[in-house]
Amino acid sequence: MNKLNAVFCAVAFASLLSACQSTSEPRQVASETNVPAQENQNTLEIFEASKASYEDWLAKMDESKSQRIYDDDLVDDLFDAWDEAVDVYEDFASNPEKATKDYSMFSDGTYAETFDKRLTKVAELYEELQTLKATADSLLAEAMVEMAYLNEIGADELYASRYKRLSSDYRKLFAYVADNDIDDAQVKQAVFLENAKKLEIAVVLKTHVAPLKDQITLLRREGFKSVAPISFTKSEASLEQAVAAVNANPRDIESINIELAAVQFEIDHVKHIGQEVKRFRNVDDGKFEPLILELENRLHAIAQAMDGLDLRNQTMQQQALVLEERAQMRSTALTEKPDVDPQLAKLMSELDKVQSDLSVSQQEKESLTAQVTTLEAQNSKNEGLIDDLKMVIDTIKPKEDNSAAKVGAESLGGL
Repeated sequence: MNKLNAVFCAVAFASLLSACQSTSEPRQVASETNVPAQENQNTLEIFEASKASYEDWLAKMDESKSQRIYDDDLVDDLFDAWDEAVDVYEDFASNPEKATKDYSMFSDGTYAETFDKRLTKVAELYEELQTLKATADSLLAEAMVEMAYLNEIGADELYASRYKRLSSDYRKLFAYVADNDIDDAQVKQAVFLENAKKLEIAVVLKTHVAPLKDQITLLRREGFKSVAPISFTKSEASLEQAVAAVNANPRDIESINIELAAVQFEIDHVKHIGQEVKRFRNVDDGKFEPLILELENRLHAIAQAMDGLDLRNQTMQQQALVLEERAQMRSTALTEKPDVDPQLAKLMSELDKVQSDLSVSQQEKESLTAQVTTLEAQNSKNEGLIDDLKMVIDTIKPKEDNSAAKVGAESLGGL
C-alpha cells in the first residue's frame, strides 16, 4: 500500500513538473523572437539617418561645383573627401541591414558609423570653402559686379582677346584672397576695375556708336562732306558728343540714347540737304548749301511757331507737306469760327461790366484787357503763319515741266 502511494506521488510530481515547463517556453520564444524585430527597427532608423545625410550633402556638393573660382584645390579636396564617403554609402545603400554591420575586420565601426566619420571630413572642408567664399565676396564685390556686367553686355563675343586677359586677372584676385594676400588683392582689384571699365566703354561704343560712325563714313565716301560741308560737320560734332557721353558714363543708357538720337537726326539731315544741293548741279555746291539751309530755317521757324516741331531730318518737300496739312487744319478752324469769337465776346462783355463797376480794381481791368489783346494777337499770328507757309511752299515746290536749274533760280528768287 505504501509502495502504491509512493507511485501515485511520483506520477503527480512528474505531471506538475511537465505543466510548469509547457507554460514558460512560449514566453521565452516570444521574447527571443522580439529581439530581431527590435534590432531591425534600430537598423532601419540608422539607415534612414544615413540616407538623409547623404541627400543633404549631395545638394551641398552640387552647389559647390560652381565655387571653384574661390579655390580650385580646396574644391578638389572637398570632392575627394565626398567620393570616399560615397564609397561607403554605396555599400549599404541597397541593403539597409548592412548599416549596422562591421565595415571591415580592420575597422571598429559599422558602415553607418564609417560613413558619418567621412562626412565629418567633408563638412570641415565645406565650411572652410564657405568661409573663404564669404571673405572673397566681401572683398571683391566690385570686381564681381563688373565682371557680371561685362558678361551681360557680351564683351566676350565682341572683344574675345581682351576679355580673356581680363578674365585671367579676375581669377587671380580670388587666388590672392585664398592665399590670404589681402593687400595684393585690393591693389590688383583697382587695376582690374580700371581695365574692365575701358572694355565696358569699348563694348558700348562698338554696339551703339560704331553703326552711326559707319553711316557718316559712308556719307563722306559718297561726297556729302564736299556737297554739304556745314551739315556734315554738324553730324561729326554730334557723333563726338555721343562718344563723350559714353566715356563719361557707359551705363547712363538714357543720356546715351538721347545723344544717339541726335546723331541719327543730323545724319538724316545731311542726307536730305545733300540731295537738295545735288539737284542744282549748275550752281556751285559750296555756295548753294547756305541758301538751302536758309530756306530750311524758314520752314523750321514756321514749324516751331506752329506746333514746336523739328522736321529738319526730313526732306524739305516732306516738311512742306506736313506743315501744309497742319496749316489747312488751322485755316479750317479759323473759317469755322463765328465772326466774333465767343471767348473774345465773353471777355469784352466782362470788360464792359468791369469798366461800369467803379468798385472793381484797376488790376482786374488790366488783366482782362491783356487777355483780349492776347487772343487778338494769336488770331493774327495764325493767319500770318499760314500766309508765310504758303509762300515758302510755293518757293520750294518744283514745277513739273521745268529743269532742276530753273527750280534753283526760282528758289533763289523767292529768298
